[in-house]
Amino acid sequence: MTEPVTELDAMKISKLDAPVGGEITGLDLRHPLSPLQTQAILQAWYDHQVIVIRDQDLTPQQLVDFTAQLGEPGRPRMPSQAVRDVIPDLPPEVMIVSNVRVDGKPLGLAHDGEMWFHSDMCYVEIPHTATMLYAVDLPSTGGNTLFADMYAAYDNLDSGIRNRLDGKRALQVHDYKRTERPGTDLDLTKVGNYAHPVFVTHPETGKKAVYVNRLMTARIEGVDAAESDTLLEELFSVTEDRSIVYEHVWRPGDLVIWDNRCITHARTDFPENERRLLRRTTLVGTQAPS
Repeated sequence: MTEPVTELDAMKISKLDAPVGGEITGLDLRHPLSPLQTQAILQAWYDHQVIVIRDQDLTPQQLVDFTAQLGEPGRPRMPSQAVRDVIPDLPPEVMIVSNVRVDGKPLGLAHDGEMWFHSDMCYVEIPHTATMLYAVDLPSTGGNTLFADMYAAYDNLDSGIRNRLDGKRALQVHDYKRTERPGTDLDLTKVGNYAHPVFVTHPETGKKAVYVNRLMTARIEGVDAAESDTLLEELFSVTEDRSIVYEHVWRPGDLVIWDNRCITHARTDFPENERRLLRRTTLVGTQAPS
């Protein structure tokens, strides 16, 4: 007897040939998902932390519609006048991530060149849980995104530093310059900031993850500045080790979803005279990392 065909038959989930990440094929995200497909995508996200879905052809609104099927889409700050002039009907849930400029003004979030490892919105009390990037225009080389597995980082830590930092909090700040550590003399009244635990437990998987990053973590609280710097450098040597990093080489039509609670990401350099434009959405969080 032939088994009945379900909407999951064409959808395939496989592990990437990389330290972290999975790929989903057999989906056309222009069309609504079934409840079974939605649950399968969410479970794959929990299992693999980074999900790659290639060969999509999405308008900005279709990207929002897909995002909304997985949770509540976040809303970035008001887009620049340059964005509103060029893309007047851009949905408020979409952020443009681009090095493109119109009349000298950035078209969206001005992103040129390399960017160090970070976690999106770690400087607020309740960060967004997921980030999604959809590739539109890409440079001929570079501009790849690196994804580091913070579960593996926690597991790889020496027991001494793990014990030393257990229960400690780290100050995260929104004062970055792509490839510079946060300053030690920050006026915290002028930048977004929040102190989260150094180690957090993922609410869905129960796994422990490191929750610090080179770009936005200013210091470990409760220790002096010298010890904080030493501890952070020890952490970064583990959290950025290439043995736990997947490097995504973008193609037009790629959609990548990652979990900000257990993944940090970075960007490789690319030619400044070549266009790179991606559309970004997020899923809002419901609780502070703990």
